[in-house]
Amino acid sequence: MTEFNLTPEQQSIVDHDGSAFVSACPGAGKTRCITERARKVLSESSKGKGIAFLSFTKAAIGELEERLQDEGLLPTPALPYFVGTFDSFIWKYLVEPYGIDVGDKRISLIPDKDELTVKPFPKGQDIKLSCFNRDTGALIQSKAPGLRSPSTHAAYETAARNARNRLLEQGYVDFHDVREIAARNLSNPIFNGRLAQILRARFREIIIDEAQDCNPDDLDIVEWLRSTANISTKVVCDPHQSIYGFRGGVFKELFEYEKRFPSEQRLSLSGNFRSSDHICKAIHSLRAPEYRALSSPDTALGPHRDSEIQIHVLSYHGSVSNVIGASFITLLRRHDFKAHQSRLVAKTRASALNAVGAYTGKVGQSLIQQLASAVMKFHYSDGSKARLEAIQETHYLLLYAGGCLEGKTYHQYISDEGLEAVSWRGHVLKILRVLKFDASRGDSREEWLGRVRQEFGPFIQNSGKTVAQLFRNEAKVNSILGVTPVSELIPATIHEVKGLEFEGMCVVLTTATANGILNYLSGNSDGAKAEEARVFYVAASRAEKLLVIACPQGQSERLVDHISQYGAHVTVSEI
Repeated sequence: MTEFNLTPEQQSIVDHDGSAFVSACPGAGKTRCITERARKVLSESSKGKGIAFLSFTKAAIGELEERLQDEGLLPTPALPYFVGTFDSFIWKYLVEPYGIDVGDKRISLIPDKDELTVKPFPKGQDIKLSCFNRDTGALIQSKAPGLRSPSTHAAYETAARNARNRLLEQGYVDFHDVREIAARNLSNPIFNGRLAQILRARFREIIIDEAQDCNPDDLDIVEWLRSTANISTKVVCDPHQSIYGFRGGVFKELFEYEKRFPSEQRLSLSGNFRSSDHICKAIHSLRAPEYRALSSPDTALGPHRDSEIQIHVLSYHGSVSNVIGASFITLLRRHDFKAHQSRLVAKTRASALNAVGAYTGKVGQSLIQQLASAVMKFHYSDGSKARLEAIQETHYLLLYAGGCLEGKTYHQYISDEGLEAVSWRGHVLKILRVLKFDASRGDSREEWLGRVRQEFGPFIQNSGKTVAQLFRNEAKVNSILGVTPVSELIPATIHEVKGLEFEGMCVVLTTATANGILNYLSGNSDGAKAEEARVFYVAASRAEKLLVIACPQGQSERLVDHISQYGAHVTVSEI
């Protein structure tokens, strides 16, 4: 058993029985608190009852599950405990056991159902289901700009509605369907009451981490668990890290939801174990002005709390370029930090890639371009989420080239065939390692293409095409393969590093965003850039020792003034 010296705030959360709303700052040791809470509950839990640990990303759940297992707090098998995403909890306990009205067909969860296409005419375009409103079936013109003839819209909309109905009749659902089904189930008072009894008998407590990643429908389910099912429910979040507005995320809704809890159930974690005092003050300056005024900067408590490294602003001219990446590398070396233990991030992948001089052109529909992109992502991107994406993209290309995905999405095929990752991931990893491209050792496009055809050849024997037809020798591949990040610096989007921490962080602001973000942070806007400001906050709060902000020259002075007024020391470099 590991011994911890908990802060008074952390101890109050560990000891708190019953529901609670926990506001946690970045680096607050949430996982540590949850682990110690699990230890306490495990020592006194009623026989047969467990805890449900929920979060909203697989990465967050993976970290928590690893910690619980390392501490010996998670039984094997896990029953009666549950550790998983909020999506998987809804599926497992509110939908899957009760089915839907599809006769004797098995219901299957297909996360990428919207990737299926419809084409009402033999020579028409393939249009994805995501281009049609789920409720009305109407075409969303902005998502299908190529479908220009209004006379064809009705036919496409009919085809899309029919496709969705057919998929439901066959038992295929995605997470949007799952939430709709769960809402219908909970609206049934008989079902509602029985399910509440079942869950109360199973769980003594439900802990929902990273609750800022939920949407309003999720909050309704959380409230049902807390008030209707009457299960002790702990909601742990940092509302300022709510950056999923594009999928219906919440921000002000969380502050309003907090008010539903009695004052004794509103707890906080304001000690930051991750960052230096200067960084804590800088990230406080990036919070929404109406809430920033109600609190003070978080208290730096960790090993870097007394670091004298100042915030660095790189004031750049013109557009985003590899000058930013090179300047960041110089700062990392000055402080003896390693590039692979740091990150350069931007809101968009293109901006991050531009800042390190990597390829930013569009990847076409050809298989060879998609494979080249996946290979470069696997070898020269973040070691977690991006690498997993590259592995799955390569597996998709193997199946597609082999003719396995005719009329099916990738996840639909995986479900129908009952494929487990353990059955294919090792082989895909071997292929990706074989296909690493390194110009410094003399690799050429032609030589690399030969390796591609050799590795993919055995998988396409029944596809009706040759490996040369599927993987053509295209000059554009040179552009994708030929550029690698500056000095092993790993570029990423801000959403990709959420929940992680690094010695050094370089956050790139662009001319398209900097002015609006600073207007919002200074209280001089209508809030249109509120979410972009929160994205900036998330990125800055990942830094442990060194926070670097690349800012357009025209806004850099404003940025320095804004951060400095909260006590952080800032150094500016013109680049």
